[in-house]
Amino acid sequence: MLLAAARYGYPNAKVRALRSRKLTEQDRHFLLDAKDLTSCLSYLATTSYSPFLPDPEKGIPELSALERQLARPLLDHYAKVVHSLRGAKERELILALFRRFEAENLKIVLRALFAGFSRDAVSHLLYPVGHLSDLDWDTLWACKSIGELLEHLRPDIFGRSLQHALPQFEAQGRLFPLEMALDFSCFRLLRQAVSALGKRYDRTVTEKIFTSYIDILNILWVIRLKIDYGLPPEEIVNYTLPEGNEITLDCLNRLSRVKDIAEFINQLPPVFRHELSGIRDWGKIGPALETYFLKILARIFSGQPFHIGVGVAYLLEKEIELGGLITVLQAKAKNLTVEEIGNRLPRQFSEIGHVQAG
Repeated sequence: MLLAAARYGYPNAKVRALRSRKLTEQDRHFLLDAKDLTSCLSYLATTSYSPFLPDPEKGIPELSALERQLARPLLDHYAKVVHSLRGAKERELILALFRRFEAENLKIVLRALFAGFSRDAVSHLLYPVGHLSDLDWDTLWACKSIGELLEHLRPDIFGRSLQHALPQFEAQGRLFPLEMALDFSCFRLLRQAVSALGKRYDRTVTEKIFTSYIDILNILWVIRLKIDYGLPPEEIVNYTLPEGNEITLDCLNRLSRVKDIAEFINQLPPVFRHELSGIRDWGKIGPALETYFLKILARIFSGQPFHIGVGVAYLLEKEIELGGLITVLQAKAKNLTVEEIGNRLPRQFSEIGHVQAG
């Protein structure tokens, strides 16, 4: 314990200081209760997101641009957590988690190349990855073809996975195989980083977080591939992640073949059936699973504090907060009711008590 305290004392204090800046119950109440998008942004300017909001005198920017601006504190916190860690293996784990944002930006680069858009036309869609990213973005944007771009990526990060998916892209004429290859690459890097951790307790805690995360993603990916993309069952299973905890390959096979949502939920393991009981709308499954995952992450902060899992849990928690905030802003722009917005959010964001003004 003393060695762990020496190794993680400062990172733990740093993470808990960052966590204290999260939106409070009062913040969430007033954001949900705001009469429109302008009022919502006005209240948001009183929170820790204030430095990242646009100048109100210049009007409200496009939501897509605003969303990326609001991601800046999350990505700044990634840098702060990385810089607080003493061990190279621990830093590599956080960087592996960060690679998901690099992958999202690479998808934008690929889409721009595929559609013939300029960098300026899509720059507002990019995550502000900053100096934490070691990819040569200027070189990647200067590429004239997808094949050329792949040659400039490190094989051990994204390059090899994308090269393997290139024949499928060329045969199908769509970016889907390349985008899924980027997602798979991110989780391969995460698995490698977890396995490389030197401390057994670090591996145990982070494996629990990531196997739960993979379970949830696999459930959501099956729904997306089945409902949104209409892929056949045998193809759906090929686009899921291995090494989850509760969701086995056999379970994924069954989920990919169900006819309706009730049967889908019934095929899930008991822990997920419990979390999703009573749901009759595909769109409510995501918020319910986020609710479940937030409970898992919250438990990390009530146990032994000196381990890398504290940093991982906080960054994932902050990411879900950002997702909830963006959902609220999008809903306010559409003039949805508080009840309609609440259905799109995890319960920790939407089920809040009445807060007295003043």
